[in-house]
Amino acid sequence: MDLDFTPEQQMLRESVIRFTSRECSDELFRKMDEEAYYPHELYAKLAELGFLGIPLPVEYGGSGMGCVSSAIFQEELSKRLLPLQMTFQVSIVAAGMAILDLGTPAQKERFLPPLAQGKINFSIAFTEPNAGSDAASISLAAVSSGEGFRLNGQKIFISAADISDYMLVSTRTDREAPKRQGITAFIVDSKSRGLSIKKINKLGMKANAYCEVFFDDVQVPAGNMLAGLNQGWAVVTHSLELDRIGAAARWVGLAQEALDYAIDFARNRSQFGRKISSFEWTRDLFAEMQMKIDAATLLTYRAAHLMDEHKPCRKEASMAKLFASELVVDLSRKMMQVLGGYSYAMEYHSQRYLRDCLFATIGAGTSQIQKLIIANEMGI
Repeated sequence: MDLDFTPEQQMLRESVIRFTSRECSDELFRKMDEEAYYPHELYAKLAELGFLGIPLPVEYGGSGMGCVSSAIFQEELSKRLLPLQMTFQVSIVAAGMAILDLGTPAQKERFLPPLAQGKINFSIAFTEPNAGSDAASISLAAVSSGEGFRLNGQKIFISAADISDYMLVSTRTDREAPKRQGITAFIVDSKSRGLSIKKINKLGMKANAYCEVFFDDVQVPAGNMLAGLNQGWAVVTHSLELDRIGAAARWVGLAQEALDYAIDFARNRSQFGRKISSFEWTRDLFAEMQMKIDAATLLTYRAAHLMDEHKPCRKEASMAKLFASELVVDLSRKMMQVLGGYSYAMEYHSQRYLRDCLFATIGAGTSQIQKLIIANEMGI
């Protein structure tokens, strides 16, 4: 594996750094958290600059740059504009790539160009109250009705459902079939009659809403079925590796931002007549955390490289996600120790980093699920 990024990828990283530095002031950074403000205007700017089309083919308005480039973009964006990275991962990576790989020509023409242009957003509605880690235990019912299907049931913890134009929804279409064989996926208009969305108040990542979604006789055209009748398990599992690589890149970015913030504080804060950064325990902690961030980065880009080479990466994606998510939680907590009492003040970002990352070990598959996957891939 070549550990060097291409000149094009280096330019991409520098462009994202310039964008986030220019567009995300400390005032906006606080506003996203304190007011749960989602910066729609900045997502539109990402589209104007061509960032949203990174993983999508040129024929659909993208740039076809691959998984490594997508990870670079997500890593840098997560440092200051985490809500936008979450939207990109859900809308472009999860939904867009599923439509690209499993959709009909008509579905690709209809949805992919406006996705790349930022004109529409998707959310992924798979999780249910009794179908989280056990993703096959879907119960939301889809029954044939006229020229389409009628949906009834509930989804929960659906990221960005409140700002989505469409949802990629998993349903149960055959209750007699084995769990994974009776699932069908549909593209559902978020403004459909009978569909209602309720935000869930949560601890962190305030600007990116998690929602309950209720389906009460929601009518969906047959042409919005993705991958075929009772073939929805392929949709549910399609983007798991991409999702986990994106999550790993996200937490690598946030971990580096939290570490840099604490280092800057330690260089400017004095105790016992010395800068905090000069104490041996602080230097030791910073060195250890930077080493672990670098290790998480290597795991992330190894998995992304394998994905671009069309090689199996189930184990590698789970390793990257597991290591990066566990690291960012541990690091954010330890950086609060560096800031001391200031870390508990809402004025300082340290507490925000911790609240935003506590979901890291749950989303995109819990740490326990990642360990099961790794062990299975090891043949244990």
